[in-house]
Amino acid sequence: MARKKRTEAKLLGYEVLFNKQGQLITERTSTDITVLAKQLTKEDFNLLQSTVRSATRELDEVHNKIEADLNARKS
Repeated sequence: MARKKRTEAKLLGYEVLFNKQGQLITERTSTDITVLAKQLTKEDFNLLQSTVRSATRELDEVHNKIEADLNARKS
């Protein structure tokens, strides 16, 4: 069976997990986008870099807020 060529890729993700021990875990994943530079125009790659940088900054703020809220509940 031939593999279907993918047309999309997950570049950035954020998950909030709850494990069996009752712990709340946040996880941010990112992909090295430099490998895409050869396949995109310079303009598109710069736009992608800017978007990922901005999204990373926003997700870090969400993570810090969740962490602060959880720490406040522990005190």
